[in-house]
Amino acid sequence: MRHICTSIVATLVLAGTSFAATINVPGDHATIQAAIDAASDGDEIRVAPGTYTGAGNQVVDMLGKAVWLHSSDGPEATIISGMDKRRGIRCVNAEQNNTIIEGFTIRDCLSDCCGAGISCYPGSPTIKNCIIIENHSELGGGGIYCRTVGSEVSNPAIINCRIENNVAASNAGGVYVYPNCSPTITGCTISGNIAGDIYAGAGGGIRCDGTPTITGSWVCG
Repeated sequence: MRHICTSIVATLVLAGTSFAATINVPGDHATIQAAIDAASDGDEIRVAPGTYTGAGNQVVDMLGKAVWLHSSDGPEATIISGMDKRRGIRCVNAEQNNTIIEGFTIRDCLSDCCGAGISCYPGSPTIKNCIIIENHSELGGGGIYCRTVGSEVSNPAIINCRIENNVAASNAGGVYVYPNCSPTITGCTISGNIAGDIYAGAGGGIRCDGTPTITGSWVCG
């Protein structure tokens, strides 16, 4: 009787257990977006070296999924390029810090508003070990844009990133922090970014209308 009960308990435990998948790009899916479309919360998306472009308004939309999107060989080898036509990464479905974006160069992205490199509107992903460079937004956040929507706030964790040579016509060439947003910026270099003077106090490196926590970082040029 004891063995029967043990078997029933084991079966119930296994039935209630879900296993995370590892999805390879381009091995399993040709594009990063196709891999995200197929992923479930907890999955790992591993991206091989190469330059990844897209269609529409952005290269990648995280779709609110709690996945670990990362390169296999680091940002120098793995590029998300907007080709001066579209945004790089979109996080607008209230992503939390368990949505992880790691190890990419995000460059040559373009947006008419609200973040060219990465738009967190609202979203609070973890952005690690990325190079966000030479992106252009007409209205805010050439590199990264953080903004609230209603009760949803944007508090991304930005860790060990280089945010360089991004441009916004207004409101922060590097990082824009909207009121009520509290991102953490740790171990980053934010340099050579430019904001136009459409609005006073535009903020070349960071515009802080919210309350970011910035530690161990350089903001210069």
